Amino acid sequence: MQKRLLLILGLLFFLYPLRAQEVVLKAEISRDSIMIGEQVHWSLKATLDKSLKMAFPLIDSLSNNLIEILDVRVDTLRQSATNLTVQASWLITSFDAGIYHLPQIPLLVLRPNGQLDTLYSESLQLKVKTVDIDPENFEAFDIKLPIEYPITLGEILPYIGLGLLIAAIIALAIYMFIRWKQNKPLFFAPKPKDPPHIIALRELEKIKAEKLWQNNKVKLYYTKVTEVLRIYLEGQFQIQAMEQTSEEILQSLQSVELSDELRSRLREMLGVSDLVKFAKYQPEQHENESALIVVSDFVYNTRPTEENNE
Repeated sequence: MQKRLLLILGLLFFLYPLRAQEVVLKAEISRDSIMIGEQVHWSLKATLDKSLKMAFPLIDSLSNNLIEILDVRVDTLRQSATNLTVQASWLITSFDAGIYHLPQIPLLVLRPNGQLDTLYSESLQLKVKTVDIDPENFEAFDIKLPIEYPITLGEILPYIGLGLLIAAIIALAIYMFIRWKQNKPLFFAPKPKDPPHIIALRELEKIKAEKLWQNNKVKLYYTKVTEVLRIYLEGQFQIQAMEQTSEEILQSLQSVELSDELRSRLREMLGVSDLVKFAKYQPEQHENESALIVVSDFVYNTRPTEENNE
């Protein structure tokens, strides 16, 4: 039913506004001989003047249904100022051997005066062949079982590669899980961090090279020097020096073994630093030079025992 509807819509009502009196019809078949089940195109090409109207016919069966219609197409091939060429094409096949006569294809033409004419194409022939079998010499054979071939290395290599890949992924997942449980880096050992006294002495050298107090940046100079001292105290003695006042820092250092002279010099330096930062005090040159030396001496004398032995 659906196929018949397609034919009706595609062919019966395929009307073209054309204008002329002459009509040229040409029927063609792509091959006049096929094997059973093969497909072939059967077409009708019409060239008309544009003063005419035309309609292709409805064809839904051929040779008592021994020839099947699989598809139908109608296309405009070319047109000019006066003429138009249109082609209808049927895709056909057959599953019965024989010689079939394809009928003449009628074409309805409506002229401007209302006259309706029917034109016919030439008839064509289609031969459907089958495989010739000699009954006398024919020998039937049983259906053969599938042939088994040995498995080649090329066939199993993809599976081996896939297995190795899965094994590597599982091994990597186990390794990462173990490293994570041990709180260790996944692939590379972290770069050893410099001990607090090395960091402090390095920062003090940078401050010395900046020549801050020599360039009238006294407050910044004392801020940086005392900051190095506070960071060192946190790293070396776990004293929360960044949050403590100078007096609280000195109290926290009561348990640290220091000479009286160094403890006194440290107290004096912290006092000068507070005056500079909070009272706009202008220290003497020897006080500025002493601040860096005092912190350096403190760091050097309180570094780890192994370093002292060296």
